[in-house]
Amino acid sequence: MAKIKAFSPEFATAFKEEINRSAVYKQAGKGWKWTVGLVVEAEPDKNFPEAKGVFMDLFDGEARDIQVVSADDAGKCDFVISAPYSRWKQVMQHELDPTKGMMQGKLKLKGDLPTIVRFTRASQEMTECTTRISVAFPDEE
Repeated sequence: MAKIKAFSPEFATAFKEEINRSAVYKQAGKGWKWTVGLVVEAEPDKNFPEAKGVFMDLFDGEARDIQVVSADDAGKCDFVISAPYSRWKQVMQHELDPTKGMMQGKLKLKGDLPTIVRFTRASQEMTECTTRISVAFPDEE
């Protein structure tokens, strides 16, 4: 199976499909009704020259839409999580738990932390979903 380029439109589609295949997410995401923007900050030295955003329309245990957008557009979501590219790579490779990362300030959160914490299981399962995608990371090309 060919690897999917990280943070590409194909990645967004595969991520949405994985989330919607997950019975764990369907259960853990019940009651969630906000948009989430992931801002992936540029790291030119890691072959990631410009910031990108991932827009996620998540509702009640379902991913209604996931798209790669501009970092500015991702920043307009109800919840926004920002980090440099290499930090997101750590999350996707199970080296950093996203909730712990937010609490440690390694991932910057704009939005209500107690709400995010209530949905820790859902965010962990979303991270699991990214590990099921065969991703080509730009700094490994």
